[in-house]
Amino acid sequence: MLPPVFFSRPLWVLETWQWLGLAGVLVGAWLLGRLGEAVTLRVGARATGMTKSGWDDELLAAGQGNIRYVLAGVLAAAGARFLKLPPPAQAAVDLGARSLIIVAVAMFLLRFLTRAARFLEEKVSKSPEGTDVARVRGLRTQLSILRRVVEVAVVLVAASLLLLQFEAVRNVGVSLLASAGIAGLVLGLAAQKSISTLLAGIQLSITQPMRIGDTVIIENEWGWVEEITLTYVVVKVWDLRRLVIPITQFLEKPFQNWSKVSPEILGTAELYVDFRTDVAGVRAELKRILEQESNGLWDGRVQGLQVTDLSERTMKLRALVSAADSGKAFDLRCLVREKLVAFLQAQPHGLPLLRAEASPLPFPEEKSPGPSLLPTRAGNMTRAEPPR
Repeated sequence: MLPPVFFSRPLWVLETWQWLGLAGVLVGAWLLGRLGEAVTLRVGARATGMTKSGWDDELLAAGQGNIRYVLAGVLAAAGARFLKLPPPAQAAVDLGARSLIIVAVAMFLLRFLTRAARFLEEKVSKSPEGTDVARVRGLRTQLSILRRVVEVAVVLVAASLLLLQFEAVRNVGVSLLASAGIAGLVLGLAAQKSISTLLAGIQLSITQPMRIGDTVIIENEWGWVEEITLTYVVVKVWDLRRLVIPITQFLEKPFQNWSKVSPEILGTAELYVDFRTDVAGVRAELKRILEQESNGLWDGRVQGLQVTDLSERTMKLRALVSAADSGKAFDLRCLVREKLVAFLQAQPHGLPLLRAEASPLPFPEEKSPGPSLLPTRAGNMTRAEPPR
């Protein structure tokens, strides 16, 4: 039997023994929850080891750290019943237990979504279809957007369940339902932009005008699609800057996608040369550069050299090459341009020359001066004879 002091001094509605019992119930629920999680994971690991599917492994891994909270919430709510708590105290314990369970289940679902998306990506990349880069990028894009849509839904449902436990929130919900017409109109107008953005994200995941990893040119910037969310897209620019663009812009405005079908791409290097340049020699030098000095940048598909334009002083040569992706194409263009300039510098008539034609100028004929009148001492004018 407990001393009478435990029953005669109520403290904040509860008696002292009830406070001690509640503390013991909470501690015991936490310890039993951890123990139950350990046993569940141990048994689950043995069970999943007997199967070839990887889904059960991901499910078990997602439950680690969340099972203890679910068990603790259930045990705490059940153990508090034996303490014969007053209704307000029992309601508070039940509220805390339900909230803990809701949060734990939501965290479990969010973690499982992340692990499931990663598991699918790895499974596809290791399959025979993994060699199709476009297919893998499309799957990554769809999984990324679908995962975010489900995550938003899970968070909204969990938040709704948490808030609906309170009487004040339920009363507000009833009032909103009573005036559903006006409330729906107001909320619809207020959320029009947000809803259209979310729908644009879902539409992009279905139509896939671009995917994660695609090379794009947008806002006069060249880069790779690094991340796609429901509201914006992150483009990693070539100088490591990040360009954050609203997702609706990709559906409303044109942009260039260099790897929509395949990452393979053609590149050009243009040179201005003299009219007397040996074009066949430059073409042979281009072939030698690609075959011997390209360092793996050239994929061996396309090579060519053409005279594409003429001016009054030069002619323009365009070297056409191919590469496996846009990054290698840029490096290959720079390499070809550098090597061909060095080759032209060694040629007598490679680089453009400024020509000027000089003609002899006629010199004026020398004329003998005629006789001139010179004054004499007497003031008379006399004619001076030219020197002989």
